[in-house]
Amino acid sequence: MGVCDRLDHRILLAMDDPRLKITKDDGYYTVELIKSCKHYVLPADDVKLLPIPSVSAEDLCKYFLYEISTAIRNNGFADNITILHVRLDEGIGQGAGCNISLA
Repeated sequence: MGVCDRLDHRILLAMDDPRLKITKDDGYYTVELIKSCKHYVLPADDVKLLPIPSVSAEDLCKYFLYEISTAIRNNGFADNITILHVRLDEGIGQGAGCNISLA
């Protein structure tokens, strides 16, 4: 299953976001926004926790790049690929791109 399939139709939460306190209990995640004192309760099946500091386009782009490059290397498809570029757009003119060398 590819990275897009794993994240599709999920609420993405950044595990390393210092602004959030995320706890799991009985099949639910409780997400507390520390400064605003708001909290949300979400079904665990609807949530994907990501090992990133935020769900910004920049951090999501780096996450996608890592996941895709790891899959390419693990499947032996990187033999003829020297550079991988990933671009993630939030909207027209807003997004992020990043590269990694596979050589």
